[in-house]
Amino acid sequence: MADLSNVNLDAASRKELEQFIETEQAQARVQTQVQSLTSMCWDKCVGSISTSFSRNEYSCLSNCVDRFLDTSVFLVKKVEGQRAAAMGQ
Repeated sequence: MADLSNVNLDAASRKELEQFIETEQAQARVQTQVQSLTSMCWDKCVGSISTSFSRNEYSCLSNCVDRFLDTSVFLVKKVEGQRAAAMGQ
C-alpha cells in the first residue's frame, strides 16, 4: 500500500484514495497473471508457428484457457470478498 501519511486529505478522501490504489494494484496483479498464463499456455501447447493450430494444439489451448478462466473467476470472487470484508469494517 502507498504511504499516504504526508498527503493532506480528510479521512473519507484518504480511504477512497487507498481503495483506488488497492484496486489498481489488484488489477496490475491480475494483468501480470494473465500474461504469465498466456505465456505458459502458448509454451505448453504450441509446437511451431504455422497458418493454423493443429487439432492437438487447439484442444490444448482450449483446455488451458478454460482453466485460466476458472482461475480468474475464482480470483475475482476472492478479491471481491476481501474488498467487501474490508469495507464492512
